[in-house]
Amino acid sequence: RGFTLLEIMVVVIIIGILATFVTLSMGNREMDDRMEAEARRLDQVLSLAEDDAQSKGIEIGFRQTQTGYEFLSAAADGHWASYSQSGPLRGRKLPEPFYLELTVEGHALPPPPAQDANKDAKVEPQILLLSSGEATAFSINLGARGYRPFYSITGDALGKLAMTRQGDHQ
Repeated sequence: RGFTLLEIMVVVIIIGILATFVTLSMGNREMDDRMEAEARRLDQVLSLAEDDAQSKGIEIGFRQTQTGYEFLSAAADGHWASYSQSGPLRGRKLPEPFYLELTVEGHALPPPPAQDANKDAKVEPQILLLSSGEATAFSINLGARGYRPFYSITGDALGKLAMTRQGDHQ
């Protein structure tokens, strides 16, 4: 008339397996959402920097740092300095576990040494966003340590930006 112990154990095991699958599929969702938000932010600030360069008639540079990225502007004396201390084009630190991989014109560029280590070093941009609308051809991969999918933001010499998700299982 009732259920046997064996039948109850089979049902409990099936529920446990289903709960594990649900937990695993939801566990990566938070990382996916955070990574997509960071990639969209980077794509949008690059687009804003291009617009600023054209509308203000100035040259803007981009460079990755040890922990994130920053925008630079050319001073009258030819040196590069931080573009903004506040606002959307200020330097940004990427939250853990995210990182950038920058490729410029087909060459991978490592982040420059930390500024504190070499205070006399000139700050140089790795990507130029020109007032004419042209730009350095580049690719920035935004990924997370220990996580396969990543976002790739590419820009061509005409300043056209594109963002795609890469590394998903086919």
